[in-house]
Amino acid sequence: MPIIRKFIEWLSYHPTTEEIARALGTEYLAEFSVLGVRFGRVNNDDSITVLGQFGYADADLYRNRNIPSEEWRSIDAEDVRIIKGESKLHWTSDSTMHVSSLRDRGVIQGYLIIQFHNPVSEADKHRTAEAIDDLSVPLALYLSFLTRPIGSGMGGIILPIDSRDAGSGQLSQRQILILRGMVEGKTNHELATELGFSVSTIRHETMRIYQALAVSDRKEAAKKALMLSLV
Repeated sequence: MPIIRKFIEWLSYHPTTEEIARALGTEYLAEFSVLGVRFGRVNNDDSITVLGQFGYADADLYRNRNIPSEEWRSIDAEDVRIIKGESKLHWTSDSTMHVSSLRDRGVIQGYLIIQFHNPVSEADKHRTAEAIDDLSVPLALYLSFLTRPIGSGMGGIILPIDSRDAGSGQLSQRQILILRGMVEGKTNHELATELGFSVSTIRHETMRIYQALAVSDRKEAAKKALMLSLV
């Protein structure tokens, strides 16, 4: 979880999309031996705009380019077939590429492609995909700010909280402390000892936090807390 916090804090400095792609490949996912990173936006007319790239020899050809629907859908490549939904898998058959959807309020708004120097083993795929998915959530949120700004504050960019987030403003101080512990990866027993409550009280407050944030587990609660700057 600390790496997600670090990534979100870094995004608050408004890096360019090219800088984001490079940072994902060389810093936040560096342990996985990343060869290339490419992410883009799917537009309302089904065209695709390539936003960020790192490690691709043809980067200049696609940089900030709007690719019409008929053009990108005609490309015969495994990563494109995954984006089109023709494959339910997130990995290419040679295990050297992972494709994630970038979602805005549950709707697919883009994609993130991570290419590796060597095939990822079956034993490492789950951990690798989880790390990519964890970073995809704040990246998707950041891109929604850049590409679909709403409101007039902060240069037209405000946090897009909908009715499902309404309960986030109703958390008590005790719940905020527990939520901070979730972000730090502490167990219920550790929180009980640290905060001076019983384990059953921690569990009860945890369920109330889930309800307020409209999430179903600790990982989702921690991610949402970071996104909404609750801790």
